Amino acid sequence: MAPKTHISYLDTIRGLAALAVISEHFVIAYGLPCETPLCQQLLDFSPLHIWWDGSAAVSMFFVLSGVVLSLRYFRAGHMPDLSEFHLARFLINRMFRIWLPYLLVLLISAGLFVNTFDSAILKTSLPATDWITGMWHKFPLTPADMLRESFLLKLPALIVLLPQAWTLSIELVLSLLLPVGLLLAGRGSSWLVFFGLLATSLLGVSIFLLHFLLGMTIARHYTDLTHYLSGRRWQRRLLLLTGLAFYTCGTFVPSDIFGDTAVWLGSGLGAGLILMFVLGSKDAQQVLSQPMLRQIGKVSYSAYLSHMAILICLTPLVLKFLEGFTENRLALWFGGWLITIGCVQGVSLLFYHWLEIPSMSLGRRVTDAIAAIGKPTV
Repeated sequence: MAPKTHISYLDTIRGLAALAVISEHFVIAYGLPCETPLCQQLLDFSPLHIWWDGSAAVSMFFVLSGVVLSLRYFRAGHMPDLSEFHLARFLINRMFRIWLPYLLVLLISAGLFVNTFDSAILKTSLPATDWITGMWHKFPLTPADMLRESFLLKLPALIVLLPQAWTLSIELVLSLLLPVGLLLAGRGSSWLVFFGLLATSLLGVSIFLLHFLLGMTIARHYTDLTHYLSGRRWQRRLLLLTGLAFYTCGTFVPSDIFGDTAVWLGSGLGAGLILMFVLGSKDAQQVLSQPMLRQIGKVSYSAYLSHMAILICLTPLVLKFLEGFTENRLALWFGGWLITIGCVQGVSLLFYHWLEIPSMSLGRRVTDAIAAIGKPTV
């Protein structure tokens, strides 16, 4: 059974991970919706943290990227089929897919930043933290500083306009390593492990390379995994529970003792196990394929790009508006969170059609034009 080259329910997982990142940034900006210490402990130091566990979501992004980018090349089994792989086409399309929408949103964010930097900070009954109020008020940027943030392959140490872009820089580099990964996968999964450990320990490559290679390994064994897990319900449930435990390990494994690397590796392993569960569960795939969830997945990249600007510029106005109806902290929190999520989804839908689709189309036209130039004339 040959796997599909595009699986929509995997887009949904990316969309849910993006929602977790947005929720984490809202929580960092306005706190948790808690009025008791017990509530605070439950939402901060238990698996219930998953809905705003942005760090685990980042691990999911990288494992998922490894699965999605390499799955099409493992149609016939464990050996990658590279007959349709064209390096120049892949690299150009990847640049247009990631970098061009980033540049366009960065330009929009720069305009909003210039309008926001010298303006007064809007005070709301739901107090904002210094993290969010200082984001575009304490760090002045020159045009040269903004230009440096546009170079996604080497971002500055302090990223102001789109602070979440650090993951996109790593994502772009890792996706450019796909050809190397595919060649190594043809020799066996052990080669991927060796390459990953060598690159991360000796060559200084990001630890997220291991997440990406785990995704490639899952894609390599896609057919075997789906056949094995499809008829084994209890094994799938155990896989899911184990995956969730590792995925949320950052909530109960102290990074100051075990180190950030251990937490990242744990959440990456959990993300891989969760993805294997989904690949083997028709019920999970059916749930994740619901139209509303698929829509969230479709616009997830635009949501990831745009949400900080909305959180900085629009959410305070939303909270001020809600104060006209209630002073209750929980009502303000949930109202602000829900409306922020809704605004992000609305803006992302526009960006998807106005920025992402044209960027991908332009990338395809460029690669087609280059291919046409290289063809001999008759």
